[in-house]
Amino acid sequence: QRRNVSARPTTYIQKLMERKKLGEGEEIHKIDQKKEKEDIFQQQFEVTAADTAASRLNRQVGSKVLSTAKQFPYGPLKFSADYVVAGFNNEALGTRYEPYQGGSGPVTLSSNNGFNGMIRLGISDLMEDIRVSGGVRLSTNLKDNDWLLQFSNMKKRVDWGLLYYRRTVSGSTSSGYPGKLYSNLYQGSISYPFDETKSVRITAGYRADKTVLFSVDTVTMKLDLDPKKFGLLRAEYVYDNTLNPVMNIWDGVRCKVYTDFSMDMGTRSDPGAAGKLTFNMGFDARAYYRIYRNFIWAGRAAGDFSWGDQKFIYYLGGIDNWLMLSSNTKFDGNGQVSYRYFNPNNRPDPDAEYAYQSLAVNLRGFIQNAANGNNSLVINSEFRLPVFTTLFSKPINNAFLRNFQLTQFIDLGSAWNGQFDKIGRPTVVYTNPSDPNTVQVLVKAPGVGPFLGGYGFGARSMLLGYFVKVDAGWPMNGIFKGKPIWYFSLGLDF
Repeated sequence: QRRNVSARPTTYIQKLMERKKLGEGEEIHKIDQKKEKEDIFQQQFEVTAADTAASRLNRQVGSKVLSTAKQFPYGPLKFSADYVVAGFNNEALGTRYEPYQGGSGPVTLSSNNGFNGMIRLGISDLMEDIRVSGGVRLSTNLKDNDWLLQFSNMKKRVDWGLLYYRRTVSGSTSSGYPGKLYSNLYQGSISYPFDETKSVRITAGYRADKTVLFSVDTVTMKLDLDPKKFGLLRAEYVYDNTLNPVMNIWDGVRCKVYTDFSMDMGTRSDPGAAGKLTFNMGFDARAYYRIYRNFIWAGRAAGDFSWGDQKFIYYLGGIDNWLMLSSNTKFDGNGQVSYRYFNPNNRPDPDAEYAYQSLAVNLRGFIQNAANGNNSLVINSEFRLPVFTTLFSKPINNAFLRNFQLTQFIDLGSAWNGQFDKIGRPTVVYTNPSDPNTVQVLVKAPGVGPFLGGYGFGARSMLLGYFVKVDAGWPMNGIFKGKPIWYFSLGLDF
């Protein structure tokens, strides 16, 4: 006996049935021939039809959204805080030149002790085209403070900015009397990039330096020093194709060549004073070569050459951003005087008139003022080994271990007065500063050729959020002969 089985109508028969029902006005029920997907998850909501999203998307595409889209102006500007930072800082702000102080030291380029508190604030607009930053650096005596305010516009290819920098420093002045120096710098700058690695930068500004003497006797009550007022112009070419895979580790080459033009705009009471024009030209080139993974060799050559009516003087020796936490003078067991940071026995040329002073660093194995002059040249070589990130492939979470580096360095440097061809090995002056009648002894300083030389070892790492560097340097007068000079500093690279 056959069962009563009704076969599913074919597509042709379905069409005929639909036409018949349409003619009779009956409702048509579509037969879904797709097999429903079994949902293995239980839920309290209805199952959404599979074609719901697609139908909505089709309706959106069908609408004329793109035809009504256009570029709307971005405004008004909406600013937000980029960073708010408080910490310690001993970097040079605004400029690395300070008024000439008559050969006294140490020279810190930041404040009297080189170790200060810093509060910085930066804001930028939504697109990060306009940035405003400012900061105040507080000295440990709460009197020698720095103020900095900077505006940057990076909307177009040519970047431009404005800067105001104020610095106050107490201490001995070029006249030998105690006083306070007030410096104000107003500066504008533009930068034009040729591509991702090369750019030209031009800076113009006005600088005023006023020294106020403390009234300690009748002479200082009547003595009034002339303020220094200079118009400044600086042009530099910068090339940088380096990559920075690890902190304090680079790969590539970067350099800059710059020239400074300064014009004295003040009136001086001394009729025999020098003229008003000062020129300075310099360069700083650095190359980094990868040896194995993060282990690199880093080389640097830098020089400055000053000429004109009022020159720049450079003090050779020491290290950049040196932390000087004690006094410069110290006494041995026999009562002999020696110096920790600055050698005052090398006096500047008395026949030359200097407008500003700066440092020629790094030259480890010597303290500041191992030599001085209006010209300087420094060559540095370092092998940098990030120990743990080079020898181990596993990630390291501890910042101190991850950034811990060992270095071996060789430093060469020279500073001299006069023309470029008068470069020569500086001499070391031995004298007794407490006895003016003592005979001075000049001995050629240890080094190579026309350069003073030093070598040694160091370590670097992150400590409490700061990149701290410790170096021990010996002069090139033997193999580890005598006690090394220890250097503690903050900052990256050389």
